Amino acid sequence: MVESNQEKISKFLNSDKLTYKGLEKENLRSDLDGKISNKSFPKSFGVHNFNRYITLDYSEPHLELVTPPFVKNFDAYNFLCDLHKFVEENLDGDLLWNYSMPPKFKSKYIKLPPHRESNTTKLAHLYRLGLRNRYGDKMQSTAGIHFNFSFSDSVIRALGNNKTEIYLGVSRNFLRLFPIILRLIGCSPVTHKSFLKGRQINIENLDEEDCYLPKSTSLRVSRLGYYSEEQDESLITFNSLEEYLLTLKNYINNPNDKFKNISLDLKQQVNNGTIQMESELYNHVRPKGIISKDIRAYTQLKNKGIEYLEIRSIDLNPYTKIGISLEDIKFLELVLIFCALSDSPLISALESDCIKENIRRSSEAGQDCNFIGGLESENAEESAESATKEFLQKLQNFAFDIGLEKDSEKMFSEYTKRNNKPLSKKLICDLEKYENLLAFIVKKSAPINHEINKDNRTLFEKERDLSEKQYVHEKKEDNMLFEEYLEHFRGEIK
Repeated sequence: MVESNQEKISKFLNSDKLTYKGLEKENLRSDLDGKISNKSFPKSFGVHNFNRYITLDYSEPHLELVTPPFVKNFDAYNFLCDLHKFVEENLDGDLLWNYSMPPKFKSKYIKLPPHRESNTTKLAHLYRLGLRNRYGDKMQSTAGIHFNFSFSDSVIRALGNNKTEIYLGVSRNFLRLFPIILRLIGCSPVTHKSFLKGRQINIENLDEEDCYLPKSTSLRVSRLGYYSEEQDESLITFNSLEEYLLTLKNYINNPNDKFKNISLDLKQQVNNGTIQMESELYNHVRPKGIISKDIRAYTQLKNKGIEYLEIRSIDLNPYTKIGISLEDIKFLELVLIFCALSDSPLISALESDCIKENIRRSSEAGQDCNFIGGLESENAEESAESATKEFLQKLQNFAFDIGLEKDSEKMFSEYTKRNNKPLSKKLICDLEKYENLLAFIVKKSAPINHEINKDNRTLFEKERDLSEKQYVHEKKEDNMLFEEYLEHFRGEIK
């Protein structure tokens, strides 16, 4: 178990103690009957590739809402509420599907965004086409939330001024705690049968329309959801930046037997490695460098180190109006501070295997399972409920140590309830009152009652015009054919 370090806590308390949080929230679009939408990205949002706040993840119905970073949790949450409401107003009667597994699925409705005419938009289209050819539309059509997190320069200086090593330590500890975190935030134990059509998956029937794993917390995080067998052979440990970059380099450059027959000459994928580019790496936490459209993520990390962390495997919470609550944000912030102010030894091969197995258990049976405590410990296994209770108590003591106990009272009350009855278990129980999953999530996806801040509304409306101007500008600035641009892109990491 991760243990806080009193010396690190003292150093943190001598800083300004500021953290920055940003949110990226995906939602599939559905109609009022819970079927996936076949409508295109609304013109009122401009060009999705260049809109900073409203974009697309994989396909036309797969919307992504992005906030800038904020110091105050409420500001991040409220900005996302404003974005959510603004998007709802422009969906032509569709809903933002408030659940991580997709609505009733029809592959013909999964249209990839057009490639347009600039090199960056063509590359984005080719990447999506590669994902389709590798994994199919269904796996790419689950949805979740990414939580972007960083410390102020004052905190970094107080903790030793090595930003990259601090964030690597946070990443290792987050992986150690992720099975417990997933048990508390996972909420996708059920899926409509259309998601499984044509796939050989061992799963139970819940009713005539839905399938489930009875004790699952998150089908999306499990091997049944957003999962790459090719990447699952080894856990990325974040023991060093060099090791992480070498993994990225090898995954990108070394041809993968499963993908090598997908044509490069006919532009059916970006490359034939285990991943086409950095964003295809499926991990629960992703180190990020300085944001720049002109420099690849690999090069940013190699040259400047880690600037912030992207926590990725967060399910949409259908018991909140926009998929995440203010208490969820507070929980994630506190967990990441705890990870930073705790000892974080390197992850051994043995511990790596234990972490992988605990994540699998949590995703597939986390409502009621045992976690591996470590093969060297006295108690080799411990019940998930007991481990979660112990962690929440430790986190509550930590909140007191850093002066956040009053701000965290409501959050701990909520999360203690979730330990006794995980969100995933609550959802399965609540479905007994409804005809099926679709009916339940349609209700949970009803348009929210929220008044958008006037300045933010103006910001969102201006962003449409800015995105269109930026696209036109980039087309004019392109100085090479796409074939040449693609070869240059492929050759950047060798």
